[in-house]
Amino acid sequence: MSIVGAFDVHRRQLTFDYLDIETGEVRRGRIVPADREHLRAWLARFAGRDDVRFAVEGCTGWRYVVEELLAAGIEPHLAEPADTAALRGKKRHAKTDKADAAHLRAHLLAADLPECWIPPAHVLEARAVVRLYKDLLDERGGWHQRIAATMFHQGVPAGSSMDTAAGRAAAARRSCHRPGGRPSRPGCARSTG
Repeated sequence: MSIVGAFDVHRRQLTFDYLDIETGEVRRGRIVPADREHLRAWLARFAGRDDVRFAVEGCTGWRYVVEELLAAGIEPHLAEPADTAALRGKKRHAKTDKADAAHLRAHLLAADLPECWIPPAHVLEARAVVRLYKDLLDERGGWHQRIAATMFHQGVPAGSSMDTAAGRAAAARRSCHRPGGRPSRPGCARSTG
């Protein structure tokens, strides 16, 4: 294994630290902005090599980094955040992105990095769908309140709900007619009264 490195993942930047074991050269830097395209372009430097390993801490943003590492043919290692922090020991110095990346790289090189399981793609997709469904359910009440407020300001009586047939009929009657009884769109029945 001639390249061993690590990423410290943040929303706006990826801080990297890697060691070329054959030459002893250490390279550090940042990939800005932290997105798939810039990471993919940066990883192109390792194209055709099968002796490259990178560690990533398993916190927000790890998934796309691991997916890009796999796509580039690089062996990813997902570090467990709490156990990795425990390896750092008592806090003696301010924590920096460079120090975090170097810390991960050193433990990957020493083969004592506390690793997490990287789920296969179908498990990750199932998790994403479940999380999306839960987020939508959590927001459902807020959307109901917004719709009810809009309906109230359009003259639909308070208490009418789009969940019931009567509420939908009341909303349809209001949306089909403009003031003066003229239909607002084709297909609406003209008011007779």
